[in-house]
Amino acid sequence: MREIEFSVMEGRPGKAQKMLPLLEAFEKEYQIRVKLTGISWITGWSDIAKFGIFGSGPDVSCVGSTWLGSLAAMRAIRPFNFQQVRALGGEEAFFKPSWKSGFLPDEEAPYGIPWLGDAIAIYYFKDALAKAGIKDTQAAFSTDAAFVETLKELQKAGYKYPLALTTTGINPVVLHEAAHWLWTAGGKFVGSNSRHVTFTQPDAMQGWRNYFSLLPYISPDSLGVEFVGDLFATGNAAIHLGGPDFGIVQRKSKPEWQENLGIAPVPGITFVGGASLVIWNYSKNSDAAFELVRYLSSHSLSIPASPQGSELPTLCEALNLPSVKNDIFERTFLQALQTGRSFPTIRLWGSIEEKLVVCIRNIWADLFANPSQDLDSCLHKYLDPLASHLNNVLDN
Repeated sequence: MREIEFSVMEGRPGKAQKMLPLLEAFEKEYQIRVKLTGISWITGWSDIAKFGIFGSGPDVSCVGSTWLGSLAAMRAIRPFNFQQVRALGGEEAFFKPSWKSGFLPDEEAPYGIPWLGDAIAIYYFKDALAKAGIKDTQAAFSTDAAFVETLKELQKAGYKYPLALTTTGINPVVLHEAAHWLWTAGGKFVGSNSRHVTFTQPDAMQGWRNYFSLLPYISPDSLGVEFVGDLFATGNAAIHLGGPDFGIVQRKSKPEWQENLGIAPVPGITFVGGASLVIWNYSKNSDAAFELVRYLSSHSLSIPASPQGSELPTLCEALNLPSVKNDIFERTFLQALQTGRSFPTIRLWGSIEEKLVVCIRNIWADLFANPSQDLDSCLHKYLDPLASHLNNVLDN
C-alpha cells in the first residue's frame, strides 16, 4: 500500500487527530495510507518554510493562504495543472477571493487549492444595543460612520469600552481586522507591480486614521489579553469583530447566546483568508498526493468544513446547504467569502505581514500609553520607516 504524509495546522497540540476518521476513510477507498502530522500555528511559518528549504517533509500540507506566495516563489510547491483543476470542479467551483489567493501575479496555474475559509464579521449583543436605544441593527453597522455612532451610543448607555478589537499579540488577526479600514478607504498594501508597498499612500493613511481612531472605544485591557474575544464573551464589551468560531461553534454550546448574540456583515470590504492544500515539489508520490487533495476538497462541504476547527467551506455549492438558508451566522460568513478580499499573493508577503503585525501592535501600545498625542505623527513614526525598509527589500 502506498503511503504519503499530510501536515495540517492545529490551534492546540493533538487537535489535528480529529482528522483521522476522514483520512482512514480515504485510505479504505483509495488504498493510500496517510501519516498525519500536526503543526502549531505559533511556529507554523518557520516549520512550513523548512520543508521547502530542506526539500524534505510531508507530501501534502494545509498551509495558511497568505503563505502561498512565499512558498511558490521558492519553487517549493508545485502548481496544479489544467487537468487537475478540472478534476476539482474548475475555478468556478470555489469562492472567487479564496481561489485567487492561490496565484502568483501573472501566472495562470494555482499553487494552492482553497480548503478552509475564514472571514470576519461583526458580533454584537442584542440586549446591549436595546439598552442604547438602537432598534435598527442593520443600519447600526451599515457604514463605518454608522459603526462609530453605534459605539458612541453604547458608551452613553454605560458601556465604557464597547468594542473588543485585537490590539496585541503575534497573531496576524490584528492585521486581518485592520485591513478592512485600509481597503474601505481606498488604500492598498502593495503596488500593482509588487515592487513597493503602498500602505503609507494618502488613501491608506486615511484608513489607518479611521482604524486607530477607535481607541476611545477599546479597553486598555485588550493589550494584556491573548484573545480579545474573551472580553466580549464575558460581557465586558458589546461588539466584537471576529471569525466563525463564536457564531458557528461556540454559540451552540452557550444557551445564553441563543437569542442574544447577533451578527452583521462588516461594511465595505472585509478580509478573507483561510488555509489551502499544497503539494510539495520534492514529493515522490505526487499522484497519490493529488488524490488526497481531491478527496479533502470534495469532503469539505459542511459547516464547519473540517473536523478539527470552525473554518468555512470554500466551495460555492455550500450556499445551497439547508443550514445556510436557515442560519444567519452561516449565511453572513459565506456571503463574506463571496465578496471579501484576500491579501496579495506575492513572494515576500509573509515578511510584510509579520512586520506589519508588529508595527500595528506597537502603535496601539503607544496610543494607549499617550492617548492625547497627535495621531498622524504617531502613525508616521512607525509606518514610514517600515515602508522604507520594505521597499528596499522588495526592490532588491
